[in-house]
Amino acid sequence: MENTFKQIVLIQIILLPVLIILLIFFPVPEEVSYLPYFEGAIANMSDGAVIVSSIIGLGLLVTNWVSCFLIYYFKPVGRPMYLWTLILLLASYLLAPNVNTGLYAMLDNLDSILAGATLVFMYFTPIKEKF
Repeated sequence: MENTFKQIVLIQIILLPVLIILLIFFPVPEEVSYLPYFEGAIANMSDGAVIVSSIIGLGLLVTNWVSCFLIYYFKPVGRPMYLWTLILLLASYLLAPNVNTGLYAMLDNLDSILAGATLVFMYFTPIKEKF
């Protein structure tokens, strides 16, 4: 069971850089952002607010990635850090409209499934004793 847990966490550690590379090299076409659904999402935000929200989002992603390393090595601080970064990332994901390419959405959904499996392993299996 420990081996399966470590494999799941390792896949999550690998997926974050892959998702970032997909966002950089395979962006969503710009004409999609001109649809009426998105017209007020970021247009009403000042430049400072966009910068601050971007910094907070990047901080959450880095913190989540670091917490994946911590839970991989069964460090006790990694468990609550992982849980709270997942909760905050989910909240930030639900606050604004977004659009993704098909490949990015598929890998993001895979990452979400693996995050759920990680939470189950950490809180409901004998692995919780290792933390």
